[in-house]
Amino acid sequence: MDITLEPVDFNISQDLNDHMREMFSKLSKYNDQIVGIDLYLKSNANNENGEKTVDAKVFLPGNDIFVSGEGDSFVSAGQDCYEVAKRHVRKAKEKVKDRQQGRPDKY
Repeated sequence: MDITLEPVDFNISQDLNDHMREMFSKLSKYNDQIVGIDLYLKSNANNENGEKTVDAKVFLPGNDIFVSGEGDSFVSAGQDCYEVAKRHVRKAKEKVKDRQQGRPDKY
């Protein structure tokens, strides 16, 4: 599984890079069909709170999942995004499993 981080208009530290990769690599426990993940880190400087946004695009065979998370730091925004992605990845796996169980066996 390939994880790509793309900060928008700024540079990220190696610690943050490693933390995000480690966090999102755990998604493979919930669905082994994940091909790759693209993470987009954005800092909303125009917002007075200075909120951070982490968007994730999870590539699965047949469909892709796009989720987003917000927080006052990239770590909290990443955690929020991870929780939403985990829920969607599990749901996608259940859909595939239900479809496969519904098919009659071909001899």
